[in-house]
Amino acid sequence: MKVLTPEQSMMTCVRCGACRGVCPTLNITGREADGPRGRVAMARSLLTGEISVNQEIKDQMDRCLLCSACVDACPMDVQIPDIVMLAKERIAAATETVEQPKEKPINNKENTIKIDTTQNDIKKTPAPTRSAKDFLFDKVLADQKNLNRVGNLLWMYQKSGLQKVTRGLGIMKLFPEQMRQMERILPEVLPPSKRKAHAAYTSRENTNKESKGRVAFFQGCIMDVVFRETNDNSIKLLSKAGFDVVTPQDQKCCGALHHHSGKKDKTIELAKANIEAFEKADVDYIITNAGGCGAALVDYTDFFRDDPVWLERAKAFSSKIRDISEIIYEKGELPEASGRGERVTYQPSCHLQYVMKVKDAPAKLVKAVTNSEYVDLPDKKYCCGSAGIYNMLQPELANEILDKKMEKVKQTESAVLITANPGCYLQMKLGVYKEGMENVIDTKHVVDYLVESIERAENQTN
Repeated sequence: MKVLTPEQSMMTCVRCGACRGVCPTLNITGREADGPRGRVAMARSLLTGEISVNQEIKDQMDRCLLCSACVDACPMDVQIPDIVMLAKERIAAATETVEQPKEKPINNKENTIKIDTTQNDIKKTPAPTRSAKDFLFDKVLADQKNLNRVGNLLWMYQKSGLQKVTRGLGIMKLFPEQMRQMERILPEVLPPSKRKAHAAYTSRENTNKESKGRVAFFQGCIMDVVFRETNDNSIKLLSKAGFDVVTPQDQKCCGALHHHSGKKDKTIELAKANIEAFEKADVDYIITNAGGCGAALVDYTDFFRDDPVWLERAKAFSSKIRDISEIIYEKGELPEASGRGERVTYQPSCHLQYVMKVKDAPAKLVKAVTNSEYVDLPDKKYCCGSAGIYNMLQPELANEILDKKMEKVKQTESAVLITANPGCYLQMKLGVYKEGMENVIDTKHVVDYLVESIERAENQTN
């Protein structure tokens, strides 16, 4: 759990500027308001009542990627993403029609956080849009059965010929450009027959050797539908590396997207369900293969700061969270893996390297693949512009960030671009598509690359 609350943390910024060199939006626009210092100053002024809720403040908070690179660089450990999220919650509260509390004490001192509703020029979201968003977050992402039904529809769309017809008739031109591009690079969804529930238990592949540990696999929501093959490969990779794998059948979405969208109650509901599900698994570690999910799971303790009963359970849960690359590198035994003579580079997930603090493990595993050449990606500290659904909500800025990233990717002259997060995967694949390099660069999740390389080595031995 973080030492300070967001209200306390925002008072510790000394404006030293250490964060300026790592902020992707500041790197693009050069505007102080688009950097961490500017956002903290605006959020603090808003939350203490010095300025009123207004559209400009809302826009600036929405432009933050919440990537946490600034926190990693900050000598004072100012939690900028949490401060931005708190400001967004207050802005949302001020625009609600329901009566909201007018103030909240900061650290039990005289200072107060005020919600000023007297000056409010916030553009209201149309009711149909709000309803659609609520349905997506509450009925689809939070319910794996409904999400699987969406997956079935996507599979039918891709395999029935409807996708070709839709593209051929130009129907996709009716949608925003960012959505059209995403539709182009969406992975092929596996058929329902290959997306059944994971086995509750998968033993280590070589049972003659001592187990490296009993771990639980966190499957995620979108990961288990759109990236199901990566999830299957994750369980396979853990087994090959010597782990016994439990996959709790009643686990839920991690709640990251709900949290970033200000849906606090639903976030806590999902967190409680996951804590209960994994407590029953009785494992040494809980493994994720998505940096965004992992970052949400390790932050569960902060959701229960004021709930002593759930806080202790959340601490026990979050202490077990590990990224799959981290656990295999530190405690597993990676089998022999062979490449095809390709040059490979790696784009880190921001939440993986800055929140989960896993900075080297994925690259070290990739470097262990023989008959391949690893090239370090220049400026890998910068976000790719995905940031959950940021690339859909802020497409112009996200694309500028992506264009800069692709310039660095091209410098590596790599044939394979490795990622460790589904959002990063889609964003980098979009970059490859926009550059017309789909026949030059293959985008892969680190798990898929390692499993393919291991199986290639096994085939060569046999």
